[in-house]
Amino acid sequence: VPSSPHPPISPPHIATMGFGDFAATTQFYLYGKRHFTSTGYEQHKQSYEQPDLLETDLDLKGKIFMVTGANSGLGKEIANFLAVKGSTVYMVCRSPERAEAARTEIVTAAGGDAAERVHVLLADCGLEVDVRRCWEEFCAHSVKQSDSPTTVRLDGLVCNAGALSNEKKLTKEGVELTFASHLLFGTYLLGTLAMPCLEATPDSRLVVVSSGGMYNTAFPDWE
Repeated sequence: VPSSPHPPISPPHIATMGFGDFAATTQFYLYGKRHFTSTGYEQHKQSYEQPDLLETDLDLKGKIFMVTGANSGLGKEIANFLAVKGSTVYMVCRSPERAEAARTEIVTAAGGDAAERVHVLLADCGLEVDVRRCWEEFCAHSVKQSDSPTTVRLDGLVCNAGALSNEKKLTKEGVELTFASHLLFGTYLLGTLAMPCLEATPDSRLVVVSSGGMYNTAFPDWE
């Protein structure tokens, strides 16, 4: 059974749950199980363009990426892939212990000079002060590592970090935890701070990883 951000539904919970909520929860589980597990990947990869980008000799040497929530899950897998392909990776993590453990695994998997290319930035993406400090540290470190004293290169920012609590929780800055992590600071603020560097870097990308809770919501028509 795939992991889910929602707790198991007990019989008393079902008894007090409205039909609409119950239907949405059931749809969330079934749709997620079908499309967003390893089984879903095996099913859908047959329709992907070939050769599979993940299996090619992609060369990312000289490129710089920042990945939030990079010590586990999708964030760790993305950071690992980027490092293995030769890029410089900045792992934005909240826990120093888990960050270093993940970095060690990634450096080992990438081999070569990966120890010089994989860096850890400690920050809680749900806190404005941490996100601003993290970005300043990234810029300062990036300038030291580059040949240019004024240009900060950033080929990709992956906003992956987030938090989901069963109960309403506020950060120490007074903002609801999930909103602060997923949207306000972890994506909007960090993305805004990074945008000038992304715009100055050819073919750069800003990637936002959505919560599984969006399975039941149509993607907005921004066009």
